Amino acid sequence: MDAIPKCIIISGRPGSGKTTLAEDVSRKLYLPKISRDEIKEGYVNTFGVKHERLPRDSNRKVNEIFFATALNLLESGVSVVVEAAFQHKLWNLVVPRIQQIAHTFILICDLDAETSARRHLERGLNDPNREFFHGDSRVTIYRKTGRLSSGDQYDAPHFDVPTLRVSTLDGYVPGMESIIEFTGGLPNCSAGV
Repeated sequence: MDAIPKCIIISGRPGSGKTTLAEDVSRKLYLPKISRDEIKEGYVNTFGVKHERLPRDSNRKVNEIFFATALNLLESGVSVVVEAAFQHKLWNLVVPRIQQIAHTFILICDLDAETSARRHLERGLNDPNREFFHGDSRVTIYRKTGRLSSGDQYDAPHFDVPTLRVSTLDGYVPGMESIIEFTGGLPNCSAGV
């Protein structure tokens, strides 16, 4: 029996709620979640040094591992949720290949730049280890200047695939039931009995 896996891509600005949404979607759909930040943390753990002391090409290498992991699972027939704060340019390195092997859906956490930046800063200030693992420049700038860096423009991924913008300002709009329905929902669990 031929079956095509499903790939749900979750993206947005840092601090926009991607990780939380990815965890919720992953749990509701019974799918594994691949997080670029979690892969980065494992990579930093291997070296055991602060982010700034890693080899120069570490971010590129982590991105390649993230992409290869997603592709390997999809090519093996495993449906997945993948999550990263990439802009279109970086997603373009892998989404065309994903489209060839999987039913692809994109969820964009839609939150304004200032609110995302504030949430991202709060997360970094509340977790002192985050700077060690991610080299959080927003936290560094805030500690030096006392000012919030609102960040750059965000170019959301835009591909010819079903795409849903999800406001994460106060919960999810549209709600989780609509999000799950958008992604095709669960398989008919009673059909396999």
